[in-house]
Amino acid sequence: MKKLLLTSTLFAALFTAGTQAKAQIADGSTAPDWTLTDITGTSYNLYSIIASGKTVFIDFSATWCGPCWNYHGSGALEELWTKHGPTGTCSQDVMVFYIEGDVATTLADLQGTGTNTQGDWVTGTPYPIFNPSASTVMDDYQIGYFPTI
Repeated sequence: MKKLLLTSTLFAALFTAGTQAKAQIADGSTAPDWTLTDITGTSYNLYSIIASGKTVFIDFSATWCGPCWNYHGSGALEELWTKHGPTGTCSQDVMVFYIEGDVATTLADLQGTGTNTQGDWVTGTPYPIFNPSASTVMDDYQIGYFPTI
């Protein structure tokens, strides 16, 4: 079975050093499976997507996180989706997901109208956005800081 590899950036580590310390799962580990429903009501299962031959990129971020907002604003994941997502111009072998890491985040925060946000995360984001109400996925992946890709 293909593995989803987690990597993180030094940039993120430097700017989020004050967050709770956790031991992120080791690089090269098999990603824990999940089934989540995005903010539009569509359900996705990680292992089913991987079994279909797609490579999966997951952006674990928080709406209040400045470095997360800067990365989101770079358009890197949007470009990846446009070129390699389900209707990609180069291939259709990639899925990208945004998973909100703070269970207190509201839909208004994601839309940029709440009180705990850097801006509108939804408008212009072509890939699925999840706002889980429990931290199960965060706990499974041992996310210690944001952003983690």
